[in-house]
Amino acid sequence: METKKCLNCGAVLELSKYKTSLECPYCGSKYDIETDVREKIEQKANDFNEDIFRVERDFTEDRSKKQTGRCIDTLFYCMNELGTPEKIENHIRKSLLNNGDLAAEGINDSLINNVKGRIDSETEPGEHIIVYKDLGIFSKGKEFVVVTEKRLLFFTKKKCKSILYKDIDTLRLNDSGDYSAWYINGDIDKRIPSMDPSGQLTGAVVAISCLKAFEQDPGHERIRLI
Repeated sequence: METKKCLNCGAVLELSKYKTSLECPYCGSKYDIETDVREKIEQKANDFNEDIFRVERDFTEDRSKKQTGRCIDTLFYCMNELGTPEKIENHIRKSLLNNGDLAAEGINDSLINNVKGRIDSETEPGEHIIVYKDLGIFSKGKEFVVVTEKRLLFFTKKKCKSILYKDIDTLRLNDSGDYSAWYINGDIDKRIPSMDPSGQLTGAVVAISCLKAFEQDPGHERIRLI
């Protein structure tokens, strides 16, 4: 669908609150729209795969926020355009190349090597690491998240909690202050954090986690988004 731009200032137009017109978020200009155009816009704004997700939240306002919106847009892109865990992992690896707080096998290996013993104690031999995210500002290597081919692992200073992808039932978006973190199954200790300032990598990690849930369990119930 062609992107509509404001004739006055050139900004991308958005669907109005009551879905009756297009509005400019910057100068306030309004434009009438035809019914078929409005339906396409509504579909694009709620483009969650119904075979995988059971959506119990209106994400319209979330998508208007900078980081959270990019997170959700990247989730759509990874699920609908890339479509496989392998392609999403390649997308993730490209995004890691210029970020010193993130690592993968062959990218910023030193971060992983520093905590390899802790990771190995919670994973199977040879389990492939997709991405490592250090959470500690003043305690690097003590609080971190690891995304592997089989599970998500959440390390704190003294413990580790993990979850297999097939056990993910619910993802709750925490968008407080435009901070796009996702809580898994209502557990505050199992949280896909804001992986990067743009929010895009967060969306990619959510996408690969959901696709792997169905890869591990083809009969998996739809994942609740709340």
